[in-house]
Amino acid sequence: MAPTAFLGLSHLGVVSSIGWASQGDPVVAVDLDPEPVSRLQRGELPVLEPSLDALFAQTRGRMTFGTDPSLVRDASLVVVARDVPTDHGNASDTGPVTALIDAAIPHLRDGVTLVVMSQVPPGFTRRLGELIRTRRPELPFHLYYWIETLIFGNAVERFLKPERIMIGCADPTAPLPTVLAAGVARFKTPVFRMRYESAELTKTAINLYLCAAVTYANTLCDLCEEVGADWSEMMPPLRLDARIGPAAYIRPGLGIAGGNLERDLVTLRRLCRSNRVDSAFIDTMIDYNSRRYQWVHRKLDAHVFSAVSRPVLAVWGLAYKRDTRSTKNSMALRVIGDLRDRADVRAWDPVVGTGEVDVPVKVVTDAAEALDGADALLILTDWPEFAIPSSEALHRMRRRVVIDCVGIVDEERTDLRNVTYVTMGRAD
Repeated sequence: MAPTAFLGLSHLGVVSSIGWASQGDPVVAVDLDPEPVSRLQRGELPVLEPSLDALFAQTRGRMTFGTDPSLVRDASLVVVARDVPTDHGNASDTGPVTALIDAAIPHLRDGVTLVVMSQVPPGFTRRLGELIRTRRPELPFHLYYWIETLIFGNAVERFLKPERIMIGCADPTAPLPTVLAAGVARFKTPVFRMRYESAELTKTAINLYLCAAVTYANTLCDLCEEVGADWSEMMPPLRLDARIGPAAYIRPGLGIAGGNLERDLVTLRRLCRSNRVDSAFIDTMIDYNSRRYQWVHRKLDAHVFSAVSRPVLAVWGLAYKRDTRSTKNSMALRVIGDLRDRADVRAWDPVVGTGEVDVPVKVVTDAAEALDGADALLILTDWPEFAIPSSEALHRMRRRVVIDCVGIVDEERTDLRNVTYVTMGRAD
């Protein structure tokens, strides 16, 4: 059986290649960077995802990893699955994706089906087709864009059980090549075919909708705190409204983090401006979310700095969200960086260690140690173990103030009645 080849072994490529191999096909996975390749060859995962280690153990015998792009030569299906990095302004850099494709083009077999899964701006896939025809005019090939909808911390489930599959095509009315049609059929989910640009923009459109929901929730949470309402009481009936839904992004937080949603806001703003489309809606969300994290500083000023000039602050959580070790655009690191000259900070995260952060913080070995003599606890990541801070551990604090920035703690617990508990969406 001919292997399926995956280009790129960042988060998307690792999860997708292992997930594809779990369907029974042999997989060749290539990256020009030797670091993830050597780790995977040793049986180590360079990314953290629930259940990925067990899936890798099942599929490793069907997988080959390497840095040589000629490894794709026997593959009738080649999937480009390199994550697109962003700069400090959250603008996309498709250079690493293009470099991988450039390296592979000389080795593509006749009749190959090439699928781009990396998140690229509208027009990228069509231009890629023109590039391949220029570089190898004799090569017969099929080119498609597959919208990935993976979520950090739930990527395996999202890959194996997608709600739908969306494919960008040169001709949406034409049937998919056999090798691609057989691959998507295994997922037993609706398949939507559309033109390249529609598919590329659909991915960004999904994230824009999520950004709008986050901004909506945070705005109303601030209003709740001022008028005496409680957002935690409002969320359950809102989720039962069919127009909003049980999976809506309406849990409050310090703003958009992780890099992907921010990238899409920047991409859409650039597209609107370059095409003379009014971008005020997107501008407002970017501006609002750039200020949103100041919520935690307002609460620190009110409950900590007003009583202690240079407090000791305990921080639980460094990753940008649960079930990942990614600190890309982590609100925790941003908050800690801002406290550089105002507080002494000790932090704990279940998976992020000292060498993985570049902010002024002492990373300790367990959650309780972070609380010793602390004047306040900041909870900045929604790890499940943070939901039930022990009373014994809290009594190690000098001042029992808990500022829960992710709404993870059960505020009705009786053992928290002697704790100043501050969270979003209700009056202090």
